[in-house]
Amino acid sequence: MGVTKNSIRIVRGEPDRVSDILRLLQEAAGWMELNGIKQWTPGQFTETDIAGYFADRHVYLALDDGTVVGMFTLQFSDPQYWGSKNDESYAYLHRLAVKDSHRGRGLGQQMLKYAVVLAKDLGCKSLRFDTVAHNIKLNRYYQSMGFHYMGTNDMGIGRLVNLYEHFEEGAESDRLTLRFISESDFEHLKRWSVSPEYLKQWAGPSLTYPLEDEQLVKYLKDANHPGLSDRLIFCAIQEATQQVVGHISFSAIDRVNRSARIGRVVVDPEFQGKGIGKRMMQEMLRIGFDGLDLHRLSLGAFDFNTAALKAYEAVGFKREGVQRESALFGEQYVDCVEMSILDREWTASRNS
Repeated sequence: MGVTKNSIRIVRGEPDRVSDILRLLQEAAGWMELNGIKQWTPGQFTETDIAGYFADRHVYLALDDGTVVGMFTLQFSDPQYWGSKNDESYAYLHRLAVKDSHRGRGLGQQMLKYAVVLAKDLGCKSLRFDTVAHNIKLNRYYQSMGFHYMGTNDMGIGRLVNLYEHFEEGAESDRLTLRFISESDFEHLKRWSVSPEYLKQWAGPSLTYPLEDEQLVKYLKDANHPGLSDRLIFCAIQEATQQVVGHISFSAIDRVNRSARIGRVVVDPEFQGKGIGKRMMQEMLRIGFDGLDLHRLSLGAFDFNTAALKAYEAVGFKREGVQRESALFGEQYVDCVEMSILDREWTASRNS
């Protein structure tokens, strides 16, 4: 099986390419070291190790006029990285690498898309892979391609990896992915914050009107490392168009008591009424309970926001109390309704 795009062909590799693969991986590792990416080192690769790839996994090469310019491998079990989540019905991608001469030309994305289709053609449920947790930019890249966060694994010596799986549920036009926010997304949040009242409605007291970059930089600081941060902050994007349509976050992540709070939930006004808020919340529950292994998720909504309250109840949240007259809107104090959902409640609702 092979695929051609422009001058690039992706084909199943053969053992006679061991030396080409070694050069490619050492070059990629050198590039990582120069750019401060703690993932590979040139010395970790040897011809003996690479020859072993052909015995325990599939090797795929991207060829440009016969020259190896990219590669990845597929294996069909990965307990080292996935632990208890390992499932032999999936394909697991490793050693994704692109030659220096072909960086920035979309080859990495081309190989990932090819691998997604290939996994299905090989009879697997879908494609899985891991990436270093500290490289938030790289994690955002994978998330934007429709890969969903499945957990974080500690590989020892302070090396944390994030686990990802490609989802294809529903029509492509309806697929929604949560991607870590970046400074390039600030304009969306500022545009959606049309008044002091509306900003307070979705952000509470954490952000103030007018919303400015300085506030958002502070909000983003030290966030989005699933193994270490107390905040994970997402934009919701439509997979087909890559359009940012919403924002949502975890805060107060407590790994000892396995709890967190969901907040700052807002949908682009142009996309409201289309079920995006509900799908955002469903994905947050999956991430919270499946990915972060939490026991309890909580949130609050002002009592006048009946649409939000109904949406939260629809995905399983239960009302547990009211903070009376907790916020001032204009000249009137309003109540905040406190809600929560537990892991066993989410599991039961998902299986019903």
